[in-house]
Amino acid sequence: MNKENILKTIKSQIGSNGQKGWPVAARDRIAFPNFSESRITDTNVGVAFLWTMRDTVIPKLEKENLAIAANFYTPAGIQPMIRNILGNPFIRYFILLGEEYSSKSSGDKISELTSANAIRKFFEKGINKDRKIDGFESSVYIDKNIPAESIKKIGKNVEFIDLNKKMPKATLDEKITEVNRLIKTLDKKDAFAEPQVFGHEKTTEAFPYEGGPVVVHGTNIPDAWVKMISNIYRYGKNNLMNANTDRIVKEINDMVVVVHNPQDMDLSVNPFLVPLTVEKIEAYKKEILSPLLPEGKAYTYGNKLRAYYYPSTDEIKKLVNSKEYKDFEFKQGLWLDKNVSYKKNYCEVNQIQDIIDVLKKDVYSKACVAITWHPADELMRKHKSSPCLVLIQALVQDEKLNLTVFFRSHDMTQGWPENAYGCAAIQAEIAKEIKVEPGLLVIISGSAQIYNNYYQQVEEMLKKYSSLKKTCTDKRGNYQIIVKDGAIVVTLLHPETGMELEKYTGKTAYELRDKIAVANALNTDHAIYLGTELAIAELKLKNKEVYEQDSTFSVSKSF
Repeated sequence: MNKENILKTIKSQIGSNGQKGWPVAARDRIAFPNFSESRITDTNVGVAFLWTMRDTVIPKLEKENLAIAANFYTPAGIQPMIRNILGNPFIRYFILLGEEYSSKSSGDKISELTSANAIRKFFEKGINKDRKIDGFESSVYIDKNIPAESIKKIGKNVEFIDLNKKMPKATLDEKITEVNRLIKTLDKKDAFAEPQVFGHEKTTEAFPYEGGPVVVHGTNIPDAWVKMISNIYRYGKNNLMNANTDRIVKEINDMVVVVHNPQDMDLSVNPFLVPLTVEKIEAYKKEILSPLLPEGKAYTYGNKLRAYYYPSTDEIKKLVNSKEYKDFEFKQGLWLDKNVSYKKNYCEVNQIQDIIDVLKKDVYSKACVAITWHPADELMRKHKSSPCLVLIQALVQDEKLNLTVFFRSHDMTQGWPENAYGCAAIQAEIAKEIKVEPGLLVIISGSAQIYNNYYQQVEEMLKKYSSLKKTCTDKRGNYQIIVKDGAIVVTLLHPETGMELEKYTGKTAYELRDKIAVANALNTDHAIYLGTELAIAELKLKNKEVYEQDSTFSVSKSF
């Protein structure tokens, strides 16, 4: 097939978003060309700039001989990369540069399971017989619709140029200069194959459920994550991340995860698709606890929460000098702008320190909210870098500091674990400063998603960790069951003190079921346990045998 026919084929192929042309995968996430632009040429160069903000790279790139340029956040991006190269076999060079880590501090030992290392391993060894990448088995899986022989052609015909390895001490601008030199001087090559587009493996349909929020409780962050992912994978509705996209997700709206011991750093159970290390968690904590904005990043949650931008110094200074301000709360107003840093034409507000100061003065305040959202900015930025974490609220109850966090949109497989540990660090900081213990961490995800690139890995993870020991302990109380005077007596006991809370009496399991169900909401494990014990108690009562709770079931007479 000659060049003209190949280009014609590329223009007419249908991508996974249902649109004609190329790129054929993750089109709405590509930085260049824009998803609304049809730019199909015989240019040879693709560029990945990892976690570096696109606005610091794209304007400086030589475009004339550039085929495609994009961020590359996670190892799961390998599959759309493969689809796009096979969809446009004119791509003969793949250049890598940019920040390799989502969060990083100098000298830290960070987990090496990064997207950059996944790319390096792919170009070094390709995929294995299980359609995975060695060392990245839990985070990368390649769809069976893409033939292994086609994937091998990429390794043989596309040259990988790793500027991060070749120029380890160079600045970002120096690397971009080298990219532009390469784009102009690399040998021009023909397509290495005919363009190909491949289908997608089908996923399981969602189980029916009542809709709305789903609430899960976990002892620590790994335990809560497994339970949460299980619920999304089972009940999540198939949806699109955006219009005109091929990014299909399983989604639950308003996923609520309650972590009872968020400060637990035990990683002996490490179920995450990219396993976390203590070093990686500590690096993320440092970022979320810092007001500094690293070069090349659009934002960090630490910067948004601790150096919140306000565009006017005059408005705040006017407030500070007003009579109402000075008389605030019986002349306590002098501390109110303590956490405002006045710049020449704007202010920065340390909202976390402000929460701490408020709670020191009123430990039961309900006004301790911090936000990341700038309405005026978001009107212009809804197409790119709007923060996912929108607000946090700190509340003291039972002399513990509970933290509630709301995310508007949440990648639950890759993003949620680090986010949870980061939020736990904020909680620990506030609790320490006001001299109380950390309590519950509640994370509400408005749109909780599992991307289709992760379905296979999630299935394997759930099979592996579904056998974790389950208990019937219930924070709402324990049930004591006895058979006495011709009836079944069920007593609800306080889970910590053992004090009697309620008592129910009946002759059948059905009768007691209705009484208990009206009064209490039980978790599934506890409900199944209680139903089983009530059925055994009824059977023992009818056969005039001794009932003993939690004993091995046996009965001498037929029911």
